[in-house]
Amino acid sequence: METIKTYLEKYWGLVALGIWITAAIFIDLIRLSPFALDEQAAKGLLLTWTVADNIINPIVIFGVPDFRALLYIPIGTYWPGNLLAAKLLLLVLGFLAVTMLYHWAKKFPHGDTAIIASALLLISPSMITQIDSMAAGPYILLGFVLGVWLDNAYRKNPNYFGGWYFSQMLWIAILTTIHPIALAYPIALAWRWFKNPHELKTSRHMYIGILISAVLSLLLIGGWQNLNFFGNPVEQLAISLQGSIIWSAEDIQWAAGIIASLFLILLMAIDTKFLKTDFLGSILALCIILGLVMPDGSWALVAITLLLYRGTHYLISFNQSRQKTGLLGQRGFVLIAVLIISTHFMMQDKNHVLTIRHAILDPVDELIQSMIAEASNPDVPFRAASQWPARTMLATKRDVFPLPPAMDDQEKMSEALKSLTHLTFDPRDPKNKPLADSLANLTGETETLGLFKAGVIVKVRNSNVGLSTQQRLAQDEKANRESEKPLETATPDERSMQ
Repeated sequence: METIKTYLEKYWGLVALGIWITAAIFIDLIRLSPFALDEQAAKGLLLTWTVADNIINPIVIFGVPDFRALLYIPIGTYWPGNLLAAKLLLLVLGFLAVTMLYHWAKKFPHGDTAIIASALLLISPSMITQIDSMAAGPYILLGFVLGVWLDNAYRKNPNYFGGWYFSQMLWIAILTTIHPIALAYPIALAWRWFKNPHELKTSRHMYIGILISAVLSLLLIGGWQNLNFFGNPVEQLAISLQGSIIWSAEDIQWAAGIIASLFLILLMAIDTKFLKTDFLGSILALCIILGLVMPDGSWALVAITLLLYRGTHYLISFNQSRQKTGLLGQRGFVLIAVLIISTHFMMQDKNHVLTIRHAILDPVDELIQSMIAEASNPDVPFRAASQWPARTMLATKRDVFPLPPAMDDQEKMSEALKSLTHLTFDPRDPKNKPLADSLANLTGETETLGLFKAGVIVKVRNSNVGLSTQQRLAQDEKANRESEKPLETATPDERSMQ
């Protein structure tokens, strides 16, 4: 028994990781279908899988994906095409981020904060849905805590331009490309070196390195994509704390978002001193402020993380300030809060599981599922243009391109459309309005196959798209096999043809 206890104390993290991954897979917390994926993550997967299989690289048509694709290299090398392997990798990275946050919180005056906040973060619907969709949130959390560790390691190293320095610059480049809120790390790093310079190193080389890494990486990928600016942060918090499919504003449970927003404002106000002096605290606070311009699920995960860790710390402090004795006196408010929060999280996780088991899709995935039906026959030519090209390509496993530009010249527009068989996009999106107007002027050349909440599927009537070389070879091989079929095994119609 003593040996078992020793091993559990030494390897409790690996045991917890195994339990978490097993639960995520067998309880259906993550889906194995190519739905609900983040578009940028889908681009990264397509890049690594195509490189591993030595086929045409999607960079040519999709552009350079963000640098999280570098983290997909192991799964692209050993498990190309395996979506489960990709999500398992993100489960491990997410757990690693929570583990490092746990060690960060262990330094707080109240040690209970670390285990309570970490456990709640692991079961939060925000973390689960971000991993299920392979969104940017878990990568950003991991990037922040690893960035703090890298800077501490570099400060202990006497070399100016050693491996730790260039590792930091590479990490800044990776984070910068993932999401604008990740700029909180290089900004906080520059501020730290300004306020707390190294005793043996000047700060100028850090400023130059940070600027070059961030600017060059953004120029390489062509800037951030698929961002919605000036959204409602309260709405995003409510959606992230809900975790299930949202079809309309009526489906949003606003109470959780409003309560979380009020506590976040209160926390940022009373915790100013800590958030200014602690490096990781400064990064998280700056990330939340930057994200108010473009709030999304990744921003909400960072906000919930800060709420759980620092909020738990202040709740324990308040509980102890009452100077009561006994478990309820010392931790009564904490137990009540944990009970309420964990119950809410588990109820929303259950809804997420039911959503996956019953194959309920969000509006965009419902549209993409209809595209799968259009692409299901390999003998029929199919070449689509989509507002979500990487997600559509992963789902249909056929040729998919970004949407063509709108043209004032109807003849040129008609010629451009003949290289496609289908288009799918949201005509209500202001960015797509010129294209929708151009298609409306081409009477008789397109037909609408379906109207959906997320958009429309349009079929090109006079498409000149033929079968690919691989498809033609497969058809020829099938025809040869049919022609060589013995007469006694052939059907009466086949005998008459022979």
